[in-house]
Formats: sequence, structure tokens, C-alpha cells
Amino acid sequence: MAVIALKCPSVQVAVVDIAQKRIEAWNSDKLPIYEPGLDDVVKQCRGKNLFFSTEVEKHVAEADIVFVSVNTPTKTTGLGAGKAADLTYWESAARMIADVSKSSKIVVEKSTVPVKTAEAIEKILTHNSKGIKFQILSNPEFLAEGTAIQDLFNPDRVLIGGRETPEGQDASKH
Repeated sequence: MAVIALKCPSVQVAVVDIAQKRIEAWNSDKLPIYEPGLDDVVKQCRGKNLFFSTEVEKHVAEADIVFVSVNTPTKTTGLGAGKAADLTYWESAARMIADVSKSSKIVVEKSTVPVKTAEAIEKILTHNSKGIKFQILSNPEFLAEGTAIQDLFNPDRVLIGGRETPEGQDASKH
């Protein structure tokens, strides 16, 4: 998200999390993770068009595009235990997006999720949406620890997928 803020200075980028300590760390002088080049990118953009906040619902409600990156651990119980992805966090995020949205949005999967997850998320959003339209896109990352910033500046591939509808095609151009 920091690279998006750097490359698109007219776009407001809000990185949100419910964990207060995590956001405090991102707003501090010492970032909570080390990735070569990340500190410089964050310092150039933070407070200008890059913000870190715990006001998840506020920023989601205001956003045109919502990138969702949540944990997708392996299921520990039930059908698929030890093998399938647990989509509980994703489903919770989708319900919250639907609940707080007052305008149409593009929702982008960034988490590693199984095939067909977008269809399940679309059902949750549509069922809870109060008539608001959502376009679901998948944009998996191909990043390696230690070279992530360079990989974002010079990707060897960019993959964006969505429904093959006029609305889906339009959303993938944003």
C-alpha cells in the first residue's frame, strides 16, 4: 500500500487494522517489520497521502477501492481440517464492508485464498449490501521477503482477475 501511495500521490491510502499496537508501530519512527526500502517509502508518504489507522469502518465506508489482506490460516477443525484455508477472517471482513458501505466499491483480494473465494465473498457482500454494488477482483502478490519493495517497483508480472462482465472489466482497469 505504501508503494501505491508513493506512485499515486493524488490518491489517499489508509492502511487499517483493529490492532491498536500494530497501528502505533506503523505510525512510529521504527517500523514493525524490516523490508529493504520500505522505511524510505513510508517516510516519504506517511501523513501526506498514506495513513495508518484503527478506524477501520470509517475508512472502509469512505473508500472507493478496498484491498483486503487478512490471515487465512489452515482450518484446525471440521471439514478440511489441516488442509483447507480458514476463511473466517475474510468472511468477517466482507460482512463489515457490506455493513458500512454507503456507495459502490471495488473489493480486492490480496490474501492467499482458494479458487472460488471471490464467488463466496460476492455472495456475502450482495446478501448484506442494501443494494450497493460490489466488484470483486483478485490481485495475488508475487513478492519475496527481502526484495518486496523492488518487486513492487519492477514486477515481473501483475495478475488482476475479476468477472467477465462490463462492470468487472471496468473495475480491473482502475
